[in-house]
Amino acid sequence: MESNGCSDRLPHGLGPLAEVVDGLAAEDLDGLTDAALAEQTLGLRRLVDRLEGQWLQRLAAVDGRGAAGAEQDTPAASTASWLRNRLRMSAGAAHTHLRTARTLFRGPLTGTAQALTTGEVSPAHAAVLAAGTHDLPTRVSMEAEPVLLEAARRLDPPRLRRVITHLGAALDPEAADRQAQRQHAQRGLWLAATLEGMVAL
Repeated sequence: MESNGCSDRLPHGLGPLAEVVDGLAAEDLDGLTDAALAEQTLGLRRLVDRLEGQWLQRLAAVDGRGAAGAEQDTPAASTASWLRNRLRMSAGAAHTHLRTARTLFRGPLTGTAQALTTGEVSPAHAAVLAAGTHDLPTRVSMEAEPVLLEAARRLDPPRLRRVITHLGAALDPEAADRQAQRQHAQRGLWLAATLEGMVAL
């Protein structure tokens, strides 16, 4: 089955989803009341978040099977390089998505994975939890997850990141002190010439 305006055949199971998206694209927004439009906007965001969770779950499965590149019968050098080449992602974005997928669906944050796929937390919150617990022992991450997940339900991603930073400092004060010293040592002032012949500070 093909989606409107797309010549590529849709992968197995995605036809009904494409039909729903096509239906949304054809909807006359001027015909919606203000309340209906606002509710639909919020509802769509939550569904997009859940869909992102499904995408991350499948990314973790592709990575676990070593299946990157299987759609073209050309094994990829890595899952991250596959994402960069096939989806034109930046290296940073590819690695962030992959780390999040692994931590949620093949790692210790199983509760976060469920919360993401049911729409309780956003992909941004899930990425913060995955990054923030990446260097913690698995046991510690599992024990801390319920508290962090509850924080994710109440806080925006920047404030959630601060909570995880405080957790890391409490668990390993010496590591936090070394990190602070590294950041202090990296302070500097940079000057660079711009294309207009001026100097950027």
